[in-house]
Amino acid sequence: MSANDLSQPTSTKEDGLGQLSRSVENAKRIKSVQDKFVNSQSLMKEGRALVGEGILMKVCRKKPKQRAFFLFNDILVYGRVVINGRKYSQQKIIPLNEVQISSPIDSEENPYSWLICSPKKSFIVHANSDRERQEWISHLERCIQHASGGNNAQNNTVAAHWVPDDKADTCMHCRTTKFSTYNRKHHCRNCGFIVCEGCSKKRFLLPHLDSKRVRVCDTCFIKLNMNNMNEPRQNTRDSSDSDGEENHAHYSPVPATFYQNIENF
Repeated sequence: MSANDLSQPTSTKEDGLGQLSRSVENAKRIKSVQDKFVNSQSLMKEGRALVGEGILMKVCRKKPKQRAFFLFNDILVYGRVVINGRKYSQQKIIPLNEVQISSPIDSEENPYSWLICSPKKSFIVHANSDRERQEWISHLERCIQHASGGNNAQNNTVAAHWVPDDKADTCMHCRTTKFSTYNRKHHCRNCGFIVCEGCSKKRFLLPHLDSKRVRVCDTCFIKLNMNNMNEPRQNTRDSSDSDGEENHAHYSPVPATFYQNIENF
């Protein structure tokens, strides 16, 4: 963010989104997105603006999966790609006032990545290029700021990102139990580590995730009971998609489209 951005009055930034939300084209775009989702919730709302959309790879529990993302000025919507640009399913909606995003993350297997965190779900996504990633992050940051009224959301309790299944052949707690057909992998709902049944028999109430007690590893159970966690509790009911196998997991390098320049927010 430049010095010029900081010097702009808040009303100027809001006017840009306000004008976009009142435009006829914006209403058409939102209606189009809503109609493309199977069994979707209504996305039409007074003052809501569709800021941008694009295809990203979402790092899930078993493997990365292609997802269509739609960024609004108050929510982030995503879903499974059935027919690119024409049909989507399994719509997920995350209020932006609950969202935190990380700095860019780079790895050989997931280049151009970053972490999106919320109370119910946290996950890594990656774009097709560094430029596209920076565009997404910049617009996300501005929309989060707008949705939260300028209040910092970094103190919100968020879900842990689950370690992908292929990252551990043995329990990440006891370091001895090897996983097999009989020794299944489990995820601690507080830290996201892959653990065995013996190391995760305890349950603990994490209100941001569920109204019922959820599985946690022995280490987290002790820490949670002692109220000695220095970091926000992290986890999710399921940080990965549970939609089974897909016909393909190849990234479609379709450039993201943003309808509002961040300088005009």
